[in-house]
Amino acid sequence: MTAIQAALRAGGKLSALLAFFAVAAIAGTLIACVITPAVAIAGSTTKQQINAFQKLPGNMAITPLDQKTRIYAKSKGKNVLLASFFNQNRDVVKWEGISKTVKNATLAAEDVRFYDHGPVDPNGIARALVSNLMHKDIQGASTISQQYVKNVCVQQAEALVDKKAMTAAYDKCTEGSYNRKIREMRLAIGLEKQYTKNEILLGYLNIAGFGGRTYGIEAAARYYYDKSAKDLDIGQAATLISIVNNPAEFRLDRKENLAGAEARRNYVLKVERNHGMITAAEYEKYSTAKIVTKISPPSTGCQTAGAAGFFCDYVVKTILASKQFGRTEAIRDANLRTQGWKVYTTLDLDLQKKAQKAVDYYVPQKPGATDVGAASVSVQVGTGRVLTMVQNKTYRPTGAKPRTKYSAVNFNVNQKLGAGAGFQPGSTFKAYTMIGWLKTGHSMNQSVNGNARVIPDGNFTACGSPYQGGGGPWDLHNDEDEKGNYTVQKGTARSINGVFASLAQEQDLCDLGKIAESMGVKDGFGAKHLQVKPTMSIGAASTVAPLDNAVGYATIASKGIRCDAIGIDRVIDSDGKGMAVPKANCRRVQDAGLMTAAGYDLHNPTVGNGTMAMDQLYDGKYVFGKTGTTDFAKDTWTMGSTTKVTTAVWVGNVTGHQNLRFVYGPHGCNAGSNYASMRHCIWQAIQRPMNAKYGGASSWPYPAAQYVSGGAAIRHADAMPKSDPKPARTSNGGSKPASDDKGKGGDKGKGKPGR
Repeated sequence: MTAIQAALRAGGKLSALLAFFAVAAIAGTLIACVITPAVAIAGSTTKQQINAFQKLPGNMAITPLDQKTRIYAKSKGKNVLLASFFNQNRDVVKWEGISKTVKNATLAAEDVRFYDHGPVDPNGIARALVSNLMHKDIQGASTISQQYVKNVCVQQAEALVDKKAMTAAYDKCTEGSYNRKIREMRLAIGLEKQYTKNEILLGYLNIAGFGGRTYGIEAAARYYYDKSAKDLDIGQAATLISIVNNPAEFRLDRKENLAGAEARRNYVLKVERNHGMITAAEYEKYSTAKIVTKISPPSTGCQTAGAAGFFCDYVVKTILASKQFGRTEAIRDANLRTQGWKVYTTLDLDLQKKAQKAVDYYVPQKPGATDVGAASVSVQVGTGRVLTMVQNKTYRPTGAKPRTKYSAVNFNVNQKLGAGAGFQPGSTFKAYTMIGWLKTGHSMNQSVNGNARVIPDGNFTACGSPYQGGGGPWDLHNDEDEKGNYTVQKGTARSINGVFASLAQEQDLCDLGKIAESMGVKDGFGAKHLQVKPTMSIGAASTVAPLDNAVGYATIASKGIRCDAIGIDRVIDSDGKGMAVPKANCRRVQDAGLMTAAGYDLHNPTVGNGTMAMDQLYDGKYVFGKTGTTDFAKDTWTMGSTTKVTTAVWVGNVTGHQNLRFVYGPHGCNAGSNYASMRHCIWQAIQRPMNAKYGGASSWPYPAAQYVSGGAAIRHADAMPKSDPKPARTSNGGSKPASDDKGKGGDKGKGKPGR
């Protein structure tokens, strides 16, 4: 009869694993295998067992632990956490970041002789054998090294992207078989050849589960006690380490668990006392105390980012769309939740809060009879950095029913980055039509037909041939029934549709689309190109997201240098190394002289009787821009820029098609206070503090003569006066423009055309 057979007969329920290692411990064969493999061991059966054991894999690669990714913004020069993303809430800490109270409690709870024995503890196995024979709970069979091996195995299994492979690997790591125990022991032997005891204990404390999605001693300390692991007292340390024994039963965020957790804590304290780790007085003090927690849930998901919720969502979607963060979107999503990145964004949180306050004031989040939406985004000229991004909704990732204050749709960005698809840009698109006009050799002081009229399709050119849209002639209207010829500067100032239809007739519509695209304007639905049709000249074709329109106007402000919008400044990985991030890719896309002329002409709407005259801030900064209104004032825009910051504002219907000129809000900055005028109020409220912080030039270069008159330069007083006349102030502190930006952007010009 073999020793194993005898052991089995002696303890009926004893597993073959414990029988084998109990005998191995008694015979010393395992110790010989681990410590002195060259020792000759008698007995063929024992030799076969040892040979089989030694052939098992003996090395385990320790891969980085799952850690949460944090997204930050700047406030008063400091980094402020917006949100975290994780599968496992973990903060990896170094040896000095963990108190001695925690280390002692861990030894007492899991392996009090950890520093005295090797990777496998024969005494512990013997105790397990005796306990089993006496029908008691098994204690001490696995060393901390063995438990660490198991945790690493589970961690690596859970990191697999393929769900089927993950399940299979996880089952192998946790199967209730002696084969798993033998593998763990073999790997523990290799582990202690590679790492010191301190390194293994540290690894164990960083990887262990503490209930739910809380992993590692640091995250556990912060979640359950709102303090760091280095600050835990004797009782708190023993209580937290007790959770590891049975995370589901001892986690402290469930009242029904506290009694069991307290009993386990007292067991740990007793072991500490018995081994001289704490005094009898300390044992008495902490073992009689009730467990008092301070549960502090971690920030997770963009819904915790407050006023920056939609910007946070934009950053996350940028990460998911960018190959710098992983080969596929599934890998990028997994990386976001496991790699422990620190994402430092471009957001100016101080100005973000002011912008959000302005939007909510003028267009309240909870709609009334009309579901009105508002959005604004500001982009730094010359860098593409998104400084603010707000809308009159509270971010909720699961979305919300219509006509509530919540949304998952980001109005500021296109469909790919925000689930929305932008809006028809109305007359703000006329800036690109004007640029196309100048680029084809025309000038700002040329007079053109500004009349409302019916224009046959064939009067337009598209891609080198007469346009053939198949929709019939364009029945074009003007907003205020303007008639006659106008210079381009007059037409820009008053946003006369007839003027821009004339400009479009003198250029190729495909080239017009290419100009806008080169400057950063994209189709909101994600089409490769903007729609090419005559009505595109007044912004009644493709939808455009406010952020993309802002990039276009910022390209004018930077004299033809386009910088793609970016929301991320830098990303630091868990090792403290910088990572590649999406770049602004600043490059010249249009001639500087042409853009100088465009910025000069677009100053006209801001002065005199221009449609943006009420948007003057009187702070000495040169401002250019354009307003826009689509058919029946369904969507309204204000685009404005200094030489430093471009701000886009949209106010429109989220659902329905109400004419915003006949719907009134609770506040306003000019007489009337209809929602069609709120874009002006919002733009002023956002751009004013932008200018105060980021500055801007007080003047703009005078364009080359070829763009002004085609010959000798002629300065028109109504185009750019030496000093901007201040429009009459209204009683509420605003200024009333000579002509409200009424308008239309519909395909056939029905209703009042847009400005």
